[in-house]
Amino acid sequence: MNWYQKIWKPKTIIIVFFEFNTQGVRYSAIKKSVISKKDATSPMNFDSLDDVIKHFGQNTPYFFHVLGKGVLSRKIELTKNFKNNLIINGNSEDFIFSSFHGLNHIASSFFRKVLIEDELSKSSKAIEIDLLGINCGEAILFTLLGNQRIELNTILEKREGEIVVFSKNPNPIDNCVYQGQRVTAVELTSKAIIDHLIQKNDSYSSSNNEVDKTSFENYAQKTQFKVFGLVILSTIFTSLLINYFYQNNLNSQIAQLELELSVSNENLSMLDRLEQEKYRKEKLIINAGVNSTKFLSFYLNEIAKTVPSEIQLVDLDLFPLSGKLKNKRKIEVNQHQIIIQGVTQGNIAMDDWMERMDRFDWVKSVELINYMNNSEDGNSIFTLSITLL
Repeated sequence: MNWYQKIWKPKTIIIVFFEFNTQGVRYSAIKKSVISKKDATSPMNFDSLDDVIKHFGQNTPYFFHVLGKGVLSRKIELTKNFKNNLIINGNSEDFIFSSFHGLNHIASSFFRKVLIEDELSKSSKAIEIDLLGINCGEAILFTLLGNQRIELNTILEKREGEIVVFSKNPNPIDNCVYQGQRVTAVELTSKAIIDHLIQKNDSYSSSNNEVDKTSFENYAQKTQFKVFGLVILSTIFTSLLINYFYQNNLNSQIAQLELELSVSNENLSMLDRLEQEKYRKEKLIINAGVNSTKFLSFYLNEIAKTVPSEIQLVDLDLFPLSGKLKNKRKIEVNQHQIIIQGVTQGNIAMDDWMERMDRFDWVKSVELINYMNNSEDGNSIFTLSITLL
């Protein structure tokens, strides 16, 4: 689970130095990388804490370090209640201690909490930042020392794990040589703070440890919330985007299917109309007698062959209409009837002709419907009805 816990730790930290002096407070800050030895920025001076926050922003966590007037540094013997020995009058709960524990002595820097609280109250932006911790003085520099001595505003020396010197330098300087390089007090203190944040030094402690621990946990939870929130929002956005394109695709498919359905419906309607038209025409053909067992020309030919020379045909209706033609009424024909009109010179020829036609196997009966003499020329007009089987 170490890798999981590490991913929520800050990658860079803004270390702000509050240096109190007789003129007021001097603000300086540096942006340090937690995962790289190279600093993100060089130390910079500012006029106020709001200017620091305005310059670096609120997305990176901060760490405060208090120096100068109001910060006391002492070397005392290692005891259980060393804080009470450092404070003559007052309550230790009103102070913030930064202490390094040697074999027999403790190097401690401390100041009243009200000092930093007053500074924070002057800032309108301080409440908006993630503050990971507050340290003070030069005691933290012992975490960087092996068996060596450095001189800055304070002289520090450690031998074999024991604190040898921790006192104010009568000739204070702002830089020293550390590991073969000349560094400023701000740079060295920043390194000590970052090293301690990366890997806790058991010999170093702060009375603000519990507060700092809570601040780290809050920052980790806040980072987790941001990351998981971003992942969830990204997932939701991606799902909505996919759903949007999928819905558009479905709508396109639906529109295409509706178009195809419309065309199919038109085709079905046309097919239905054609079927009805086909049915009407078939009925018309059936009613017209075209589908009779014998062709129409057969009846005409057979009748024509039997007509005597004494008879002259005037009109022949093969399958006459069953009724009169009317609008919006279908045509019906009598498929079993032939009507013949003509003129005969005598009734004997007429009778013979009717008898001959009555012998046809396709004739059911031959009936004389009308017979009328014409006095002018002596001929008679007749009308025959032939009923077919």
